[in-house]
Parts: sequence; C-alpha cells; structure tokens
Amino acid sequence: MNRTLLLRAAAVTVTAALMVGAAPAAYADDEVVADPASVQITEPGVLTLPDGDGVRDSAAVTVSSDVPTTASLSIVSGDGLSTLATLAPVELTAENLAETVYVPVTGLVAGTLSLVATPSVGEPVIVPLTVGSGQPESVTLTLSRTVLYSWSKSTGNTATASVSAVDETELAIPFAGSVVTTAGAVTKSAPVASTAGATAKTTISATGLPAGTASVVAKIGAASSSATTITVRQVAITGTKLATSTTTIYPVRDGYRDSVKIAVSSTATNGSTIPATGTVKVTRSGKTVKTYKLTSSKRWTATWDGKVSGKVVPGTYKVSVSIKGPEGATKTASKTVTVKKGNLVTKTTSKWVKAGSLMQEYLPLDRYERGYCEAHPTSGAIACVGYDAYNGGDVISLIAVGGTTVPATVRAGAKFGGAKVRLTMNATSVKGMVAWAYGASTSDTPVSGELTKGAKTLGWTSVPSGEKTIGISIALGKKSSLGADKIKIEYSYKVLVNT
Repeated sequence: MNRTLLLRAAAVTVTAALMVGAAPAAYADDEVVADPASVQITEPGVLTLPDGDGVRDSAAVTVSSDVPTTASLSIVSGDGLSTLATLAPVELTAENLAETVYVPVTGLVAGTLSLVATPSVGEPVIVPLTVGSGQPESVTLTLSRTVLYSWSKSTGNTATASVSAVDETELAIPFAGSVVTTAGAVTKSAPVASTAGATAKTTISATGLPAGTASVVAKIGAASSSATTITVRQVAITGTKLATSTTTIYPVRDGYRDSVKIAVSSTATNGSTIPATGTVKVTRSGKTVKTYKLTSSKRWTATWDGKVSGKVVPGTYKVSVSIKGPEGATKTASKTVTVKKGNLVTKTTSKWVKAGSLMQEYLPLDRYERGYCEAHPTSGAIACVGYDAYNGGDVISLIAVGGTTVPATVRAGAKFGGAKVRLTMNATSVKGMVAWAYGASTSDTPVSGELTKGAKTLGWTSVPSGEKTIGISIALGKKSSLGADKIKIEYSYKVLVNT
C-alpha cells in the first residue's frame, strides 16, 4: 500500500476512535441524576446496659425522607471520632417515605452518643442517643414500720423493706443487693433483688436485736440508700399494780367483809395484752398460804376468803404479784391485808317519846291561816287542827314537820349495812283525813300512809350510812284534826363483835 493510502487509513481509524471515545461526552447532559434527600429521624429513648437483661435493650426510632432514598444508620461516640455500631440501611420508597427501626444497645458504651442517618444523596442528620450504665447511682429505701419488737412471736417483729435503684439517667434499673440492719454489735442482712427494675421488697426482722435504736440501709453494689433509724423494743411488762378491795377482812359468812378481792393490772411495751408468767401469793410471816398463777398481762382478779386451810387465822398478810413478759425484767407489787376475828350481830333499840318533842313546826294552808299544832305543856301531847284547804288545792289544810336524831351507835352500825328505823304514833283522836310519813332526811322516798286512831306504824325503812336525822311529816285534809300523845322510835342495826 502506498503512503497516501496508509495516511488515509490512519485518519479513518483515529477519527473512528475519537468518535467512539467522544460518544459519552455527547450524551452526558442527558443522564438522570437523583435529587438530594432531606432526612429526618426521631430521637430515641434511653438505652440501658447491660445488653440482654430485658430492660431498655432497644429503642424505636422513625426515619423519614421527603424523597425516595436509602439512609444508612450508624452510632458514633460522643466526640464523633469513633463509630461504635452500624445498623442496616433503611430503604425509603415513594410508597413508604417513613420507616420504624429499632436501635439495639449491643456493642454500645454508657454515655451520650449520636445516632447518624445519612441519605444516599444529601446531608446526614444527627440526634443524641443516651445509654445508661445500668449501675446503681441512687438507692431508695422505705420501711412499712419503724418500731419493731424483738420477740420472735410478736406481730410487730418484722417490717417490709421496699427498695428501688436508678442509674445516672435517673431511670429504674434491675439490681441485686441486701438490706442491712445494724444494732450495736449485731448486724442482720436480708437479700433483695429486682429483675425488671421494679421496686423490690424484702422482710427485715428484729429477732435477736438488742433494745434501742438500729440503722437500716439498702446496699446495691457500691451504692447505698440513706440510713433509716428504727426503734427496737422488747415485748416486756413495763409495770404492774396490785389492788385490794379492802385492807381488813372478817372471814365469817355474815355479809360484811367476808373476803377480799385482789386485782392485778399490768402494762406492756406494745400497749396491748402479751403472754406472761407470774404468780400472786398470799403470805403470812414468810409462809405462802395461797398461790394464783398468771398467764398474760390481761387484767386479773380473784377473791381470797381470808382463811388458812379453812380456818380463820388472825394476823397481817402480804399479797404480792410477780410477773414477767416474754422479754424484759420481772415486775412486782404488793399490799397488806389484815385478817380479824369477828362477826356482825343485830341489835335493836326501842323507846317512846312525847309527840310534842318531835314535831317542831307547822304550816297552815287555809285562807286565814287559822290552822295550828300545839304541844300540851305538861303531857307533851300534840293537837293539830286544819280548816279549809285554800292554799292546799282543796286537799291539804295543814302540814306539820319534825324529826329525831339518829343515835351514834346506830350511825356506827349503819356502815355495816342493814340499819333500819320504825316509828309508831299513838293517835288519841283522828278526825277527817290525816296522813303521815317518816324516813331518812336525805331520802326522796320515805314511807307514808294514812293515820288512824291508835298505835300505828308504817313499817321499817332503811337508815343509810352517815345519816344523822330521821324526818317526820303530818298532813291534815280540810276540816281535819289529830291528837297524839307519843311516838315510839325503834332502830335495828349491826354491831361487829369479836369472837
């Protein structure tokens, strides 16, 4: 081939080559290029270490975009220099421009990290991601009660301890630890654990703890709660009292101080009835003559007949109580009772007195107050006359009153019970309607009834202990009169006679 042909062939080859190499450049302006995406990502909740314990091991986030794109997800350190985890990319399509994904705590470290979402075209988006250490930073302890009793059978022997813990994120975390009670040199520990972060409960017991104050602390790892002070008390008798119904008895069956009632009242540390062991003894000159058993602090009573082997033995006796609770010291108390020989004898007195000496005053109730009562200067008999009943409501025309003093011997006997008085009026004349009454001056219910001619009584009525006067009253109806020369006064009373 000549030189001219070779040059032409080379030119064709070069031209073809240039045309082939230039073809892409000719179509570059027509290529479709993706638009930049604006990606948004929601801020995740707190994650908590360790992984796999079921407590905040993952957090949901929503990744969204304004145009279809593929967003890659990664977790970087707080300073942004280290990538700690790479998550699966999120495909956002025209049909679904938002997708929820879960961010795991796997491979992460505690602290404030960053979650980065980067679209295939466009600027990355960064949101903070908090990862808790899961290590207790604050421990809280509460007790159901702060006063406990050391006796093992007491209902107040235990308390419920409620424990919770949070890490530096102030969120509850699972934990395992103990509640420690310290009283002096004695320490007791109760395990406590929470597998899901909820408040955990355990029971503390005061059995074996000395009385006084104790400190209770919840310990979880290196963290501890504030100390709670509790009071430990013994279930014990704090005091006892013994009382007797009388200090002197006369053990015969006559109704007067035949026996003595003994009562024991004890108090306990818990303010209620507690089991106890104890005795009540009656002794004379150091020798026990009667023993009673006590089984609790409940108020106890018994009656002692005052006899020794069925016989009355005069003298001074000591009644004493000794009682102890499940814990604590024994408490005691005592009284003395004197036993005497003696029994009550009923005595009576009777005498007639002039009627005029007993009736001292009268009150006429007629219109012109003509009614009267007067005593004969020599015989001492009384004569009472009543007219109309103007001021007495058509019934009573005159009222006369008087009385007699209760003798000292009767007053002394009245304290034994059964003292009585009976009056008998000897009416020499009775005209119209006449009524009378007598009884203790302090009584609201004297005996009363109609008075007729002759020696008349209304029967016995009681004389209370301490009574000094027996009152007498006479009432006349309208146009009535009474003549009486004497009144008999009878007393019946008790006298204590030594036998």
